[in-house]
Amino acid sequence: MNNFLLSFFDERQPRRIRVIENTLKNRRTVSTLFWAKQYGILKWTGATRSLERQQVENSIEELVKANLIQRDPAGQVLLTTLGVLRQEELASGQYQPHFFDWYWLANTRRIEQRLLLGIQVASEASYHNRYYAPVVNEYHEQQIVKQWLLSWHGNVIGDLVRELELFGDSLESADERLANYFFYSLIGHQITGKNDMQFSRQLELPGYQLPIIKQDALLAIAAFANSYHGVLNRLLADLLANSPLSQSANQTLLLYQQGMSISQIAQKRGIKANTVREHLLEAAIVYPESIDWDRALPVSIRTQLAERYQGKIVDWQFDPEIVPGGPAAFYYFRLYQLYEERVND
Repeated sequence: MNNFLLSFFDERQPRRIRVIENTLKNRRTVSTLFWAKQYGILKWTGATRSLERQQVENSIEELVKANLIQRDPAGQVLLTTLGVLRQEELASGQYQPHFFDWYWLANTRRIEQRLLLGIQVASEASYHNRYYAPVVNEYHEQQIVKQWLLSWHGNVIGDLVRELELFGDSLESADERLANYFFYSLIGHQITGKNDMQFSRQLELPGYQLPIIKQDALLAIAAFANSYHGVLNRLLADLLANSPLSQSANQTLLLYQQGMSISQIAQKRGIKANTVREHLLEAAIVYPESIDWDRALPVSIRTQLAERYQGKIVDWQFDPEIVPGGPAAFYYFRLYQLYEERVND
């Protein structure tokens, strides 16, 4: 865990521990999303959903004691010189994810459950074996997989094998270790899959990197199922998101794109105007091409803010006395940060 967390810090940019923790755990507040984007770690959203606060605190304490990181007066963290050297030393042997840009596409825990059960059931069916312990005991998932197997028009086993071969080829072209991890983790007829110790030895990766390659493999299969409308898509489609936004934020954005004002959306959806603004900020962070920037941030407001704010946007301090908009002042301030980042990128 120490080496894993160390990779998220920087020697020049002070970083908030809670932002890193919340990003890894998929706690998608607007503040977390904004700062995760500034830190360049947005694609790690949800990478370790089971991460515990105490794990993080223990690791931070050990990294401080080892003089690899230091806290500034505000409690933010910077790498020390020794930390930079350690980070560089670790980087050469670290597994680099290939599919983390699809972080928003699926809850990989549910993808893993459905996929492992589906492949197990298909494998046992190909041997006409009806007596085995399912790898997933959730009744809902078992019913979905059963229906998937029985309702496919064609040879579901043959089609599944062909799709997995195609998927395997794409994984090998990205990283042979990724393909090996994925296929050796599958469970089927008289096949139990490898354990972490075996994976670590075979892939020549330290144990703390196995969750990273696992997340990468699951996002890869989700992306494949999303783009290839075959048997895997039928198995996993209801677990795949339609956009990078949360479901509620997506509903707000659709109404906004139809021309409704913030107050009209709030009234129609029965939510606060500030919640509507948070949804639009979420869209501006993770799906900026969906925003009509001239409408969301009128030229008159941009001009006023441009007179007050220059330099690095991460150094800007919100001041309600100088930002126009009244109750919406912080909304315009954050939008302007994102606008400047976008036009200067």
